[in-house]
Amino acid sequence: MKKSSLLCALVAIIATLSFQSVQAQDYKNLPQNIKSYIGKHFKGYTISHYEKDREILDVEYKVYISNNNSTFKLDFDSNGVVEDVESTDDRTALPNSVLPVKITQHVKNNFPKAKIIEWRKKKNTQVVELTNDMELVFSSKGDFLRIDD
Repeated sequence: MKKSSLLCALVAIIATLSFQSVQAQDYKNLPQNIKSYIGKHFKGYTISHYEKDREILDVEYKVYISNNNSTFKLDFDSNGVVEDVESTDDRTALPNSVLPVKITQHVKNNFPKAKIIEWRKKKNTQVVELTNDMELVFSSKGDFLRIDD
């Protein structure tokens, strides 16, 4: 009986840690490499707020930045490496500086009227979403692979 009670308590603690609520934080506590990334690629934008999502063995940051015209959401891993950049209004293009040159060139050459409004880095691929609702999948090196629906 003691073993099952201990096991239940352990499961409850793990569940509490893994489902800890995401809270807005003071942006001054944001890791410096994240602030540097924003300063480099989003001049004229300010950090509206950010959320620090604590998982059992990991931390993720969701940072919201804005200027007078647009807002972006940026996701960073626990090391401060960007994993996702997204325009929150689905019409404002991402700055070219956040995208690999091969990807921006492919979109420019094949979809000249479309803008890239989201970029996601996955384990072995990169995905961009365009204003025409298309999703393009690229290799980790930026080579075009396919169109996803």
